[in-house]
Amino acid sequence: MVSGGEISGYGLLTVRENLWMFSQFYGIPGKVANERIDTLLHAFGLEDKADVKVRTISTGQRQRMNIIRGFVTDPRLIFLDEPTLGLDVQTSRAIRDYIRTWVRSQVGRTLLLTTHYMREAEELCDRVAIIDRGTILACDSPEGLKKRMNRASTFVLDTTHFDSSVISTIAGVKGVSAEAMREGLRIKLVVENESAISDIISSVGAGGGKVLGLNKSEPTLEDVFIKLVGRGLE
Repeated sequence: MVSGGEISGYGLLTVRENLWMFSQFYGIPGKVANERIDTLLHAFGLEDKADVKVRTISTGQRQRMNIIRGFVTDPRLIFLDEPTLGLDVQTSRAIRDYIRTWVRSQVGRTLLLTTHYMREAEELCDRVAIIDRGTILACDSPEGLKKRMNRASTFVLDTTHFDSSVISTIAGVKGVSAEAMREGLRIKLVVENESAISDIISSVGAGGGKVLGLNKSEPTLEDVFIKLVGRGLE
């Protein structure tokens, strides 16, 4: 198991020596261990720190070293607890890319991931369990979970200026709710029947506005979490 934010390691040893020592706890042959360590150092952007003592590297670099430690044994099953916690965007992406490749490159590998980052869960997991205070509220594929959202569709309508009464007119359409955004130049719509969109566009035009763009907003896993739990992520 590897925990995000974990910064353990022997400070007097180099990054490579720490990883080598750990590999030997599992009896990995020397040549195999060195090849894996080199591959992982490259994948996690630590090649230039390989021969640097751990006590001198940054917290984020030590965290990456400890994630590498979890993969150096080439496990069939790995537990990752918030692996990208506190890491910068570029490093987090590199770690997700490696995890995705690792899982898919060989049949029989399994990743058990705990995370508060819904995007991370959606990118990496075939099935997602939403847990609140120790209770599993739902467990399904990311797409399956998103289908549990209300059937209403959400759109964002970008416009030129229009008469303020247009919002009331749109909200009067059956199965439609409307909210003005960005100083009256954007309308957020929640629509039960998408056939109402043409009437909405006509209403904007009648109110002196011009539609500049219409984008459908798909539900996210965070939307699902909030719907099931009744509050945002902590």
